[in-house]
Amino acid sequence: MLLRWVGAERKDDQALVLRALWARLGRVAIVEYKSPVESSFRPGDLVRLVTYGGLYETAHLDELPAPGDLTLVLVVASVTPTLREDLARKGWTLSPLGGGYARIDGPMYDTYLAITDEVTEAERDDYLRLFSHQPAQPGEAARWLKQWMRDTRMKQPDIEELPGYEEMFQKLVEAMPVEKRLAGLAPEQRLAGLAPEQRLAGLAPEQRLAGLAPEQVILALPVEVLRMLPEEHLQSLPADVQETIKKRLRGTAH
Repeated sequence: MLLRWVGAERKDDQALVLRALWARLGRVAIVEYKSPVESSFRPGDLVRLVTYGGLYETAHLDELPAPGDLTLVLVVASVTPTLREDLARKGWTLSPLGGGYARIDGPMYDTYLAITDEVTEAERDDYLRLFSHQPAQPGEAARWLKQWMRDTRMKQPDIEELPGYEEMFQKLVEAMPVEKRLAGLAPEQRLAGLAPEQRLAGLAPEQRLAGLAPEQVILALPVEVLRMLPEEHLQSLPADVQETIKKRLRGTAH
């Protein structure tokens, strides 16, 4: 993205997104955004951004009379190992500025980094949250995303094949009320992936045991209680239940 203020009035205090960044920009800014997909930042991308700056300057020398007139900005969801490798390869360093921003020291141009995972929280920006690893929130931003996905699907039926589609769809799911997320799912689908203790969390003891046959309820008893059961009662249980009880008792024997 190319931002130019040549002959235009600056209104940095009216910025609606990346609000703490605008006052740091020069007369011209080249901004590159990388999506939250882990592979979106590739080796050499930072050097490529600086190269864009050089190409723009050579074509617009009269527009950029002062050293700080051209600014470069890299917008990422997080600082990935690949980005750190790019910095190390060139001997460049990050100087944190607070609020999710940093200055990249080393390139020939003033270069800034905006980390959406952090800026989202610092500036309480639900729209920017959609372009970060942070979970989406119900509200105006989620409604905008839903409308955007609907409109884009009409214009581009193969939208599901586009890079980053799955991540944006997941954002939409995150912003849905729980009852809408679960609507239409069978009970076993709702519980899929949960550990046993998560499935039972919040249930009263009688709810946990509801629907179990008497012999299954016995298997749920603590070992201390099993030791107190009369032998004749244990012998009346199904063979597989008896064997399970014997294993539990042997496993706690000293």
